[in-house]
Amino acid sequence: MIQDTPYIKNQCLGFLMKKAFQCIVGQADKALERYDLTYAQWMVIDQLNTSGPTGLLNLAKALDLDPGALTRTIERLELKGLIHRVRTQQDKRLCQIELSKKSKDLIGVIPSLLADVMNHHLKGFEREEYEKLILALNHVIHNASTAKEHISQALNAQSSACANLSSNLSIERST
Repeated sequence: MIQDTPYIKNQCLGFLMKKAFQCIVGQADKALERYDLTYAQWMVIDQLNTSGPTGLLNLAKALDLDPGALTRTIERLELKGLIHRVRTQQDKRLCQIELSKKSKDLIGVIPSLLADVMNHHLKGFEREEYEKLILALNHVIHNASTAKEHISQALNAQSSACANLSSNLSIERST
């Protein structure tokens, strides 16, 4: 086990990753203000640019977002004229979300702006440190994909231990 100490917030991987993410997103949001965009809205535009028109559920899955939260973002982007919802020919109840001309114009500008934001947060890193950071984060993400099984096993073990303890306590009380 890597972390054999008790929980210490400023040494906790989850806390530090969230704090770093909040710092980056905060700066990205400030940089995107002049385009009347947030980082979350940009992520939708960027994903649609990468994947092409798609449905809400597919977009939510690709961005790892709750479809309800994504719906609000889609509505805001639609009001800004950055995306369109288009009914599919196969099923008029379904919509494909696609980029507008206005958002396609932003695609040529925003990535370099966000690269500056990201690079600012990496100031002082040597190339090797940066590569190790990327490798480590990808390792954490990979481990997260197997965490569900691990957590389930740990919970089962805890449940068994609690059941045994409860059973032992019941036996002691009855004697």
